[in-house]
Amino acid sequence: MKVKELVERLNSTDTNEPVVLYFLTDYNLQECELETILELDGRIELTIKPVYSDDGGNTFPSLR
Repeated sequence: MKVKELVERLNSTDTNEPVVLYFLTDYNLQECELETILELDGRIELTIKPVYSDDGGNTFPSLR
């Protein structure tokens, strides 16, 4: 996906709606949150991490 395509898709939505990210593995969706957006080596990198995780992406029951 190119940045232009992502921007076009987002521009066609209600800008006041929340964004929910999911990670798909073995037909199971896990809710994630955006950690960083970086421009690196001629591309844009989005980093996600599990919801209720620390800065290293580690999940702990006490954070929920």
